[in-house]
Amino acid sequence: MSAPAVRLLAAVTLLALVTTPTVMAQFSSTLSGPVLGYVHDRNAGKVRPVRGILGSATVGAPVEAAPNVSQLLTLDVRHAIVSSDTSPELLALRLDGEPSSTAIAGIPRNPSRSAASTLGTAAAFYYSDTQQIRIVKGLPREPQDAGGLQLDRPVTQLAVSDDGTLLVYAIREPEGETLHGWTVSSGSPRYLTSAASVSGIAITRTGDAIVTDRGANEVFAIWDAGGGAVRKLLADTTDGVSDPAGVGVSSANRIYVANGGSSTLLVFESSGRVLKTLPCSCTMAGVYLLRDSVFRLTEGIAKTIFLVDASSADERILFVPPPQD
Repeated sequence: MSAPAVRLLAAVTLLALVTTPTVMAQFSSTLSGPVLGYVHDRNAGKVRPVRGILGSATVGAPVEAAPNVSQLLTLDVRHAIVSSDTSPELLALRLDGEPSSTAIAGIPRNPSRSAASTLGTAAAFYYSDTQQIRIVKGLPREPQDAGGLQLDRPVTQLAVSDDGTLLVYAIREPEGETLHGWTVSSGSPRYLTSAASVSGIAITRTGDAIVTDRGANEVFAIWDAGGGAVRKLLADTTDGVSDPAGVGVSSANRIYVANGGSSTLLVFESSGRVLKTLPCSCTMAGVYLLRDSVFRLTEGIAKTIFLVDASSADERILFVPPPQD
């Protein structure tokens, strides 16, 4: 058989294989492309992937393995914690390969507030009905109840360290708010400092707490929050702080503050020095983890989603269009 005939036969054979249902399914899976992370479709009660690459991504179809989801807390690109009507307890959701979920024993669904650590290896959950904070460590693959804290006043914000041994939270007072720290070693909470209206807390990989105070238009640090706990002002209105909506920390220990009043993102180095200001044509709601060093700045998916790519020192703000369905 001649060479052209061999090539023709091979092409026909490949076409026949590709058009069979089994191979088409394999191709469809392969061509689905990379996933940047997952977002919550609140209206549908579903988890949806953000497919594509940074700068060219879309919101994909819902993950059917996670039905009736009322809350989503992202841990990393492949794992999340969700509240679902299908379980009385929180579910640890695995989203790589064949999606699956595991109930986290002893941790009730639908907390009033929740927070994941910087690397997603621990999380804290506050329940207003029982005035209790519960900590889960061993995430994402082996979640376990690490105990909790009983309180007598409402919690407005909270943050937890990667090893689950340090908790920093804000409590509403008759006038303003107070911040408190709890460590496994001490076993009891202690007062750290006061604030006007805390809108966000993040704990860095070195154990410092970064706090945004919306009422005072300030960003301050509590250095060594589990030890010496020294407060230091990092930025205020003179640095461009305007109605700060939240704070996040990247795996490289850079700090990001979303300014709701000016639609700008302030970038700090780990020492607390302001590095730059990034404008965004969006209404900033906070700094929410999408995947390692990529944060979502807006809420919901009905409108354009805005992200900050903090995976390098050259941060950039990108957008993802809303789903067309």
